[in-house]
Amino acid sequence: MLNEDAKAETVFREAARLRPDLRDAHLNVAFSLIYQGRLRESVTPFLAARRLVPGDRVVDENLMTVVLSILQDEPGGGPRSYPQLDALAAEPLVSVVIPTRDRPRMLRDALESVARQTYRNWEAIVVNDGGAEVASVVRSLAPQAAARTTVVDDSVSQGAARARNRAIRAAKGAVLAFLDDDDMFLPDHLATLVEAMAPSGAPVVYTESEAVEERIEEGHRVEMRRGKTHQYRFSRGLLLVRNIIPIANWGIRRECFERWGGFDYDLACVEDWDLLLRFSAQTPFLRVARTTTEIRVRVGTRDSVTQRIPMRPTCELLYRRYPAGTSELIALGREVYLASVT
Repeated sequence: MLNEDAKAETVFREAARLRPDLRDAHLNVAFSLIYQGRLRESVTPFLAARRLVPGDRVVDENLMTVVLSILQDEPGGGPRSYPQLDALAAEPLVSVVIPTRDRPRMLRDALESVARQTYRNWEAIVVNDGGAEVASVVRSLAPQAAARTTVVDDSVSQGAARARNRAIRAAKGAVLAFLDDDDMFLPDHLATLVEAMAPSGAPVVYTESEAVEERIEEGHRVEMRRGKTHQYRFSRGLLLVRNIIPIANWGIRRECFERWGGFDYDLACVEDWDLLLRFSAQTPFLRVARTTTEIRVRVGTRDSVTQRIPMRPTCELLYRRYPAGTSELIALGREVYLASVT
C-alpha cells in the first residue's frame, strides 16, 4: 500500500480495532497519519501504543518529533516583535566565546575554524577553565589569528557557565558568537549571522548544524559518520519542551546580556537552554536555514557535561522555572522528554 496512505490508515485502524492490545497496530495508524500530514491526529494512536509498552524508545522518539513539529507553529506565549536596539555598524566586531579545559588539539581545530571565517572583523576570547595552559595553542596559529585571540586563565575549574560569563565581560564585540572547544564553524558562519542580524533588527539569530560522530585514535580525530540534525522553526513553545538550538549556532547582540543577564552558573548543566528560555521570553529569534557549524560527538567517551552529570534533575528545575501554562502539548512533550534522560 505504498503511497496509498489513506487506504493504509483504514486497514490499520481496523487492525487496531480487532487487536487493541497490540502496540504495532496503533503505531501503524500513527505513521499512516504522519504520512498524510495529519500530525495532531497521530498523537492519539501514539499514546495508545505508549500505554501498552511504557518506555518504548521507538514510540517515544517518534512521538517527540511529532510534538516538536506541531509546537514549531505554536506561539508559545513569547513576544512577536523584536525589541528596539541601536542599528549595527556596517561590519560590527564579533566576539567568539570559547570555553576550554584540557583539550588542546580540539581547541586548535576550533580556533582554526574561526581563523578561516570569510567575515574578518572578529576576536576570539578563550577562557581556560582550570586546565593545562593554552597559550601555546594560540601561538601555534597563524600570526593574524593569534593576534585576535585573547586567553583568560582560571586557576580552578568553575564550569562552562562562569567561563562564558567571564568571556562576555572581556569581549569588545557588538555581537557575540559561541563555540565549544570540540565543535567547529564552517567558513561562512559569522558572515551568515551578521548578514541576517543587521537588516532584520533581530537580537538573536541562529543557523543550522551538521552532526559529526567521531572517535579518538592515538590522539587523532577520526570521523565515523555525519548527518544533518533535525531542524525546526523557532517557537518558544518548542523551547519550553527541549533545547533544539546548539550554542555554536547562536549570534546574540551584546545588549541582550546587559538587559537580561548571562549564563546561570548555579545550573549543573543545560545553562545554554536556560538562557534561551529567558531570552525567548523577551524576543523572538531569527532562524537562518543554512548549515554553518559542525557539532561533534565522540563515541565511547564521557567528555561532555551532559554525559557526566544527570540531566533529569536540572530539566525538572527548568520546567518549574518556566511553566508550560495550559498547553497539554507542551506538558506531553515534557513528559516524553523526561522519560528519555537520566
